[in-house]
Formats: sequence, structure tokens, C-alpha cells
Amino acid sequence: MSSKESKSRDFDHLIEQNSTELTFLSAYGGLPNEATDSAAIFLAIKRFLTAGGVKFSESADTLDLDFGYVKIVDNGCKVHLKGKSLPLVASDLTQAGFVDGKLPVRKGSCTVTLQDWDIEQRRFIERVIEHLTH
Repeated sequence: MSSKESKSRDFDHLIEQNSTELTFLSAYGGLPNEATDSAAIFLAIKRFLTAGGVKFSESADTLDLDFGYVKIVDNGCKVHLKGKSLPLVASDLTQAGFVDGKLPVRKGSCTVTLQDWDIEQRRFIERVIEHLTH
């Protein structure tokens, strides 16, 4: 036994013990999790677009759309969409699982890297695709 053993809890232990109580942190980018699987996110987006009837051409790491692209990058899947007055606000690109979001003032394009494929990402893609294709 050490001469003076600490009676305080370790921060990591507290995070682990109380992780179910910290879900509100997802509004600020979430808790750190396992490494992003860019290829799996890319395939999920590809299936989602195919199911929605969106036409695209494909290479090994890129889906080219009439109104943008989806590309595998080191930290996720970069999505770039362009169109007139996109139905987005800056906070749409800062949710959990979204990084490096850029939305110009005129909303003629947006770029964001998706690091997760969950309901927020599906809603984002669905909303923009619906706006651009109808």
C-alpha cells in the first residue's frame, strides 16, 4: 500500500460510472467513442441514397451527385451539397456526429464531415435531398 492512498475518485471512473447520466453532452459534440468507420458510413449513405432513388456515379471513395459529393476522408465522410437556399442553419452542422461544418450566409452550399450514421445524420441528408430534388 502506498504511503498516502488517494480517497478521491478518478475522473475517468466517474465518467464511466455516470455515462448514462451524461447524455446531454451529445448536444455539445458527444462523448468520445471508438474510432470512426468512414467506409461503413460511406456504404450507409450509398444505401440511403439508392433507396431514395437519388442518382449518382461512384468511384472507390466518392459518390458524385448532380448537386454535390460524398467522399471518404480520414475522420469520416465529407458531404458537400450545393443548391439554392438550402434548408439549414449553422446548428444543423454542429450536432453530435458532425464536424467541420461550413454553411455560407447565402446558404448556396454546405460542407460537413459525418462521423456517425444515426438519426441526426439521416435526417440531415434526407432533408437536404428532398429540398434539392423536389
